[in-house]
Amino acid sequence: MKIGIIGNYGATNVGDDAILTAILKTFSGHDVTVFSANPDETRREFGIKTAPLFPLGFRSLFKIGFRKSIKAMNSVDFVVVGGGGLFQDNYIYACFIWAWQIFWADYFRRPIFIYGTGIGPLKTRIGKFLTKWAYNKAEVVTVRDHYSKDILTKIGIHEQKIYTTADPAFLYRSSGIIKERTKNVFIISLRPWLKYNSRIISTFSSFLEKLKKEKNAEFIFTSMQQIKEHDQRVIDAVCKKVGGELYIPRNFSDLVQTMQSAEYAIGMRYHFLIAALLTETPLIPISYSPKIDELFKGTHMESYIVPVNHLSADILNEKLKRLSVDYNNVKIFEKIQKGKLCELAEKNADLFDDFTKTFDQE
Repeated sequence: MKIGIIGNYGATNVGDDAILTAILKTFSGHDVTVFSANPDETRREFGIKTAPLFPLGFRSLFKIGFRKSIKAMNSVDFVVVGGGGLFQDNYIYACFIWAWQIFWADYFRRPIFIYGTGIGPLKTRIGKFLTKWAYNKAEVVTVRDHYSKDILTKIGIHEQKIYTTADPAFLYRSSGIIKERTKNVFIISLRPWLKYNSRIISTFSSFLEKLKKEKNAEFIFTSMQQIKEHDQRVIDAVCKKVGGELYIPRNFSDLVQTMQSAEYAIGMRYHFLIAALLTETPLIPISYSPKIDELFKGTHMESYIVPVNHLSADILNEKLKRLSVDYNNVKIFEKIQKGKLCELAEKNADLFDDFTKTFDQE
């Protein structure tokens, strides 16, 4: 079976590459072509066939053209739109980019399976229109949380073809080697976010300075993305004030290994938080999006979430005190949530198997 996989790959985002790692493992044994923003880099990293994403805009059209993308699409039997929060209109161009990729899969009449994606927020008419159009082209849709399913049903996607699963990255399996945690080492993930950059920088500078004085704390600042929403835009400013190590993971496995050595994690990036759950690292999540809230909704960990619009050094201090007192219990809560989400992530692969069997029968 020849499968084309489309997603935000090759964009220097550790989380999206974690998704691709999980999907490729699920599809091992099949002939796979990955449509990537950087086909050469993705081919080197994963050792698979690649093609460029279909270009949108004059610069990308003249630089890349359509020939390689069309040839690759013609060569596959099915298309998987794989993982991540592709359709959201905080950055409206995202909806155009991914609807454009689905347009070409539909144009070549390839059956489409949307695999473990997150949706939203969707606030604009055009964002809702493009998302509805794109998801209606899929035969089967799996989403990683109930919030995403609710958005899709509200904009008019038939509920019977939507399945709530979990992010594909929960299928990641570590080597089983657990490092000894180093006391007072904090692994931290910050990212730029709309109008909140100055608040993020000032709050963390104040909070971490106090930790350094009182606990002789050490900080590992984790940059999860190197282009576009470049994490170092906020990390560098904080690191300059409080010191610490700038850490750029080579891949998700590298992040998981490093996470295991830290006593605490504090983070914004979604897949940084997944790595913390997978390694059962006591965690303070900073929520900038409903997808963060959904990851911990209905669990004991929900009370540790800090919304970015309420972010302050005092709140972080209060959460850390609670986390310190409840340290071992938090690891148990995380283990329970990890188990549930890993089981749900397995459903993505099962549903894809069922999807392909329907075409075999035809």
